[in-house]
Amino acid sequence: MAGTSMNDLNGLVIFAKVATFKSFAKAARAMNVPTTTVSRKVQALEQQLGAKLLNRSTRTLSLTEVGEQILPKAQLITDTLTEVELDAEQAGTKPIGTLVVSAPPALSRDLLGGLLAQFHRRYPSIDVNLISSNRFQDLTKQNIDFALRLGPLTDSNLIALPLSKVHYCLVASADYLAEHPTPQHPNELEQHSLIRNHVDGFYLPWKFQDEQSTFEVNHTGKLICDDLQVAKEMAVNGAGIAYLPYSIVGGSIDNGELSPLLAEYINQDKRMLLVYKERQYLPLKSQLFLQFIRERKGEFEVLLAP
Repeated sequence: MAGTSMNDLNGLVIFAKVATFKSFAKAARAMNVPTTTVSRKVQALEQQLGAKLLNRSTRTLSLTEVGEQILPKAQLITDTLTEVELDAEQAGTKPIGTLVVSAPPALSRDLLGGLLAQFHRRYPSIDVNLISSNRFQDLTKQNIDFALRLGPLTDSNLIALPLSKVHYCLVASADYLAEHPTPQHPNELEQHSLIRNHVDGFYLPWKFQDEQSTFEVNHTGKLICDDLQVAKEMAVNGAGIAYLPYSIVGGSIDNGELSPLLAEYINQDKRMLLVYKERQYLPLKSQLFLQFIRERKGEFEVLLAP
């Protein structure tokens, strides 16, 4: 039966029911469908197979030789479909499966790891897989349920839940500033050693604003890395000026390792998003995770936009 369709499977299920009850009428009552529907489905199956499956008479109903050969396979299909329906029903009422979440390493370490541990304690039947990476993951190809990303969202096939603004700081160490003039305007940054961050070869923009406009500094920089924590350590050690989230550099500013620069010019328009694939029916595990994250949005705001 090459190219089997759901209608074919439906016909096999109905045939198995008729063979079990030895009656079209009893099979119809068991499936809560009209007897004419049952008869028509079995006839269509016989026509497709090119063989008679049932010997019909006014009083008896028996299997033909071909029907006897087909029946075990039809019963197996019936049992399998029943199991699938039960699994789907259970999945809709009991949280099961593996929840896969992708997030930047710094956010995974500072907040998300702890939140996922709490989520797993609340729903122990859901396994959790955290992918800690600065790379932009393809949610569909890599079977990822959720990703935390810095906005804006550029993929129209994804849905985004805004979690928090992300406050950025321009910072340098006292040693660096002792050897270089302190910049008074973003335009002067091109004269400095800049520590730039990139993701998959894409430089994260340094955005600024003044009374007239919003603009970016696109100088590539002599130091480049894809890890924000490493960029901070480079700045602490006097390598240059870095543009980083406050959640990364706040402690170093407080203890004097780094000094903030040009704070009045920094455009604080960045947002952390929880993104997921657009679909009509979210699995229960994903619905519960969305609800959980909505409950904990305040913790993202405390970390990312103090």
